[in-house]
Amino acid sequence: MTSLIEQYEQQYAVSTADFTAKIAKLANVERSDRRFLIQELEKQVEELRELLEQMELEVCDVDPTLRPKLKTRVESYRAELVRLEKEFSNASIRKNVGYGDQNEIFGEISIREEQKQQLLNTSETIERTNNKLTACYSVLLESEDIGSQVLRDLQCQRETIQKSRARIQYKSKLQLLANTGKCLRIQCYLESFLS
Repeated sequence: MTSLIEQYEQQYAVSTADFTAKIAKLANVERSDRRFLIQELEKQVEELRELLEQMELEVCDVDPTLRPKLKTRVESYRAELVRLEKEFSNASIRKNVGYGDQNEIFGEISIREEQKQQLLNTSETIERTNNKLTACYSVLLESEDIGSQVLRDLQCQRETIQKSRARIQYKSKLQLLANTGKCLRIQCYLESFLS
């Protein structure tokens, strides 16, 4: 497990070194290559974030005695990434070759801000949907409990009705037998009386 974290750390070190070199290159690059380099750096920032997330996941699975030390290292990597992002942001705005370039850069920044806002809106929508699904699931579980309770109650009522029906049938048969017995006695009595 720690060997995987070490591999992630090595990959992070190589990526941040490459990222730093590209930031330094950004100040001296031609206008046509600048946009491509900025896009490449943005992708690399995302990859570094994902790499840190992978490290954090791996740290959770590590032996509890090693976990605090590794968490501290990952937090320092995250702080370094924030510093590199600020450096990248400053370097991407710093180059002011002309008025047109500055407008182009600020236009890119506003597009990024719009994308961030759109991502935030989408995240909020997903969160609201998730909350609704959670509420629906709890209602479903509650309905299932109520349904099973109703079925148990109906089963008890069915058993009570069947027992009552059996008692009534038994009493009807006894009554019929009793009536038949009375009729036979009366008939015997009449026969004896008439004879």
